[in-house]
Amino acid sequence: MKTFCVSLFLFVPWAFFVAAMDYVWGFPFGYLIVPIVIWWVTKQSLRHLRIRFVLASLLGSYGVSVYFAYLFENDWGYFFKPLNLMGIVHMWSVVILIGTLVILINHGGQKSNESSNRH
Repeated sequence: MKTFCVSLFLFVPWAFFVAAMDYVWGFPFGYLIVPIVIWWVTKQSLRHLRIRFVLASLLGSYGVSVYFAYLFENDWGYFFKPLNLMGIVHMWSVVILIGTLVILINHGGQKSNESSNRH
């Protein structure tokens, strides 16, 4: 059940929703708050999830975000100057991916360090 809930949380199209929060409500803090929450959930979930579930969920989130951005691209125009909506979705997703990869590399390093200390 934990695997499903965490995977579902990470699968939400966060990149699109953060851009939508900025466009609709003028709430730009989502660009900072949501990545911190995603990275915290990723770090906590590695106790229960395998890395492939985390990466598959985040890739699915990216795909759905890109699809939604494609659907709404012309409706929002160039609100995010100098980028358009698709540029914001790609940029934000890359930032999330970089942070997640740092967490996964750190987690792998801790696991290998623990296993070497046991021997």
